[in-house]
Amino acid sequence: MRTIAIAITLVTVVGTTSLGHAQSDAGRREASAHFQRGVELYNDGDYRGALVEFKKAYAIWPRANVLYDVGQTEFQLNDYAAALKTMERYLAETGPNAAHRSEVEATVETLRGRVGRIALMTSVPDCEVAVDEQPAGTTPLQQRILVSVGARRLTMTCPGRAATTRTIEVAAGELVRLDPKLAPPAPASLTLRAPAPTPTVDAPRLTSKGSVAAAWTVSAVLAAATIGVGAATLVEQSRLSQLKSTFPTTREQLDAQSNLTLGLAIASDALAVASLVAIGVSTYVTVKYHRERKLRLGLAGTGVAVASSF
Repeated sequence: MRTIAIAITLVTVVGTTSLGHAQSDAGRREASAHFQRGVELYNDGDYRGALVEFKKAYAIWPRANVLYDVGQTEFQLNDYAAALKTMERYLAETGPNAAHRSEVEATVETLRGRVGRIALMTSVPDCEVAVDEQPAGTTPLQQRILVSVGARRLTMTCPGRAATTRTIEVAAGELVRLDPKLAPPAPASLTLRAPAPTPTVDAPRLTSKGSVAAAWTVSAVLAAATIGVGAATLVEQSRLSQLKSTFPTTREQLDAQSNLTLGLAIASDALAVASLVAIGVSTYVTVKYHRERKLRLGLAGTGVAVASSF
């Protein structure tokens, strides 16, 4: 884009007083100031800074003629896809006698030979899609993504999954069909709740034989469950290893088997911890019970009595 072309557009921006609805003088002055800074930055070769100022001017006071300068600056930055969208928008919003129209029509034809498209082949919804760090939409996408030719960096961020990034080579006029192979969903975490605190009683209670038996019964059940789940984990790990060495095997099968194996491993670890806690409690109750059997100290009606039971 030549300096003279921008200068002409600047005169149009300053001199026109409406675009479908009235704009305040303050808004026009602010838009004009941003536009003038864009002109200066463009002439200095700072195209990125100029693009920011031109877009700011358009946001404050939308003028179709400013789109010409935005599109030309995007062209200078080799962002052909963005420039094509902007130039096509300029043609749609201006009449047949608009300034630069013939030039823009020729530029559009040139840009159409410098873009390609990406079709995402995924059924996962609500994923944020970005190309070269610029937002491109949310899945499911109704349209193919227009991109500039060359190596493009596509990133998908889905709820409950790790972000997936792919680098794609896109040639002019090419339609690239991409199955991004998203990361598997994060496994559900197991929440272990601490047992409710034992209510405080007014008088101390002696440990009963039934309490000891109940404690060891719980310990035995937890230990058995730990062994059972642990064995199941080893079996599923073996199946996962076999799947990895078997061909053909789909990614979905590997993900499902991996998630199952991980869930069993977490459950096995949780049961092992609970078993150790139960065994510790059972040992404590047992020792306490035997101590109380050997010696019970109580208050008698006439003094202190020592009673021994066998």
